[in-house]
Amino acid sequence: MDQTRCCPRPAAAPASRPRQLSSRLDDEWDLLRRRRAVLERARQWDVTDQPFDDLDQLLVLAGHRVTPTPATDAVLGALVEVGRSDELATRVVLQRMLPGLLAIVRKRRRVDAIDGSFEELLGAAWLVIRAYRPSDRPTRVAANLVRDAGYRAFIAPARRLSAKEISIDPRTLDETPAVIVVSSCEELAMLLAEARASGLDPTDLDFVRALLTAGSSTLLAEELKVTTRTIRNHRTQAVANLRGVAMVA
Repeated sequence: MDQTRCCPRPAAAPASRPRQLSSRLDDEWDLLRRRRAVLERARQWDVTDQPFDDLDQLLVLAGHRVTPTPATDAVLGALVEVGRSDELATRVVLQRMLPGLLAIVRKRRRVDAIDGSFEELLGAAWLVIRAYRPSDRPTRVAANLVRDAGYRAFIAPARRLSAKEISIDPRTLDETPAVIVVSSCEELAMLLAEARASGLDPTDLDFVRALLTAGSSTLLAEELKVTTRTIRNHRTQAVANLRGVAMVA
């Protein structure tokens, strides 16, 4: 049996007292964090030059319950990179994100054992970890991951629904969950990161960044020494390609 498997099944809880998924994850983590085979595997990732004898120590090096620094961001970013091909590394990053993910659930005033919102958020977090590019956003990595997961799980699906498709009983307005506030700038950054992960032509991504930096089609045309018509045509194509990514996100 593979002793480095990252998802052992804890004993089932009595049906009369369903345990929250967050508690089960903590139990799973307790089984993993000191296992010799797991630690040997984690050390082989070479994400830090600091020694650790427990995965909790690795979490601290990645910024868990300490003030984030460039050093902790570097460790977490390295774990994310490894996590693209190693589920155990993804699980470590997920554990690092748990406080932020639970804060989102509390903010939405939901209980994961009842409505499944936490399970949905965890699924989104796993996908976000696999898609995140630390080279694009090397600072505040944990906050970015948590924000991306909340956006993917709760905001993006709602934005795809038209107002006519959303039915709200006026009597329940006071019970409507709070919405995560994401600025248009942050939303665009998430979309560009997702577009990159989806394999969008890098030329389109570079063009969008150049247009944002220049501030207008006219200024970008002057900078590149091309006609404004060329810029508008490229802009139209790039926007169409980004829209395709947004529709399937």
